[in-house]
Amino acid sequence: MWLFFYNIMVHIAFVACLPWLVWKAWRTGKFKEGFGERFGHLSAGWVPSSAARRPIWIHAVSVGEAQMLPPILERLSRVYPDVPVVVSTNTVTGQAVAKSLPRVAGSFYVPLDLSWAVRKVIRLLRPRLLVIFETEIWPNLIAQNTRSDIPVIFLNGRIGDRSFQKYLKIRFFLRRILQFPRVLGMRSDEDARRILAMGAPLDRVRVLGNLKFESAFQLVHEQNLPTRQELGISDEALLIVAGSTFPGEEEMLLAVFKQLHPKNPRLRLLIAPRHPERFEEVAQLIETSGLPLHRFSTRSPGTVKPQSDTSPILLLDVMGQLKKIYSLATVVFIGKSMGLTPSGCGGQNPLEPAAWSKPVVCGKSMQNFQEVVDALSHEGGLWTVDSPDQLAEVLDHLLSRPEECARMGQSAFRVIERSLGAADRCLEVIQEILPVQPGEPSASPASPFAPSKK
Repeated sequence: MWLFFYNIMVHIAFVACLPWLVWKAWRTGKFKEGFGERFGHLSAGWVPSSAARRPIWIHAVSVGEAQMLPPILERLSRVYPDVPVVVSTNTVTGQAVAKSLPRVAGSFYVPLDLSWAVRKVIRLLRPRLLVIFETEIWPNLIAQNTRSDIPVIFLNGRIGDRSFQKYLKIRFFLRRILQFPRVLGMRSDEDARRILAMGAPLDRVRVLGNLKFESAFQLVHEQNLPTRQELGISDEALLIVAGSTFPGEEEMLLAVFKQLHPKNPRLRLLIAPRHPERFEEVAQLIETSGLPLHRFSTRSPGTVKPQSDTSPILLLDVMGQLKKIYSLATVVFIGKSMGLTPSGCGGQNPLEPAAWSKPVVCGKSMQNFQEVVDALSHEGGLWTVDSPDQLAEVLDHLLSRPEECARMGQSAFRVIERSLGAADRCLEVIQEILPVQPGEPSASPASPFAPSKK
């Protein structure tokens, strides 16, 4: 009954918002990509393949969740070599990451939480398992899969401070939804406590650890890393990499750079905005500041840029490179951490620079990664600041002390090494739900789809 009333409300909201969605897609292109997929229309001209190829369906909302997948994908390909894996995301940037992942047979935008759209995708994919990363609680996505005898599990579940307060207000509704998943795999004891308070069954909740440590650890095995020479940065230069910045932080960083650069002409600043639609905006901001700018997108891979042409400010205006660029940094600043705007709060992943043994600096608005921040801070691998002035002081301090930078970086990497194991525990949960059957028919993992025959 509760799902019936939920669907009535969702469809009323959908009809009311549909003109706006169409206008937004036409005007800005924001929802244009994958528009049909959001209504369950997956790749026209394709039909589901044989039952033996029924895929494992992984849902990863955006970039951060999609970037966690490689350790799981590697283990799935080893244990289930004949089972394809498909990945759905909510965002354009998440879709770009999903398409680049090895061992993924296909990717698509998750359907809106409309019962008929979700059922359409289920009929096409016929998945054998739905794995939801983090805590995307979509009632129809969860309920319709369960009612189709498709087990649903959560992995790397996280309940943020603000989300928890909102969830408690609708606990009477959530506790019904949380009866469906077979396993609710949470990152920490606190996340487990919170989802239990929301009404989850005690016997379904498990603490499995944080997969972000696993995916960060894999960075040290990355291939085709960019070099400083390709960016026109000498080995002697001091490079501040500001990752995943939000509005207000770029202005702050440029002001800090102007303050520090006269003391050390070797200083360089690389800014990587979190959202690609802001690349042009940030480029104009840098040019307006009067500082020479070099855009990463203009480089020719493999070409060494003359150091005499080096601009002090570099803009990373491509997706998927930041985690590699961290390897070139002297010091890393984590964006979305200064709380300068309502949207610029919560932080971004500090484990990626930590994997490269880089010292990490961030603001105090890191609640989305508080467990990680606490661990890195306790070990001495991360420094938090309260204000732009303190940021300038800390950066000046670290840039003039290479030994301290090295010590902080080593401390940060030790935290990652000690926190491994979540991927293996997640695989154990999947194997409980999908035990490997001897003598199963073999099928190509290349795609869960097959071209329709005319």
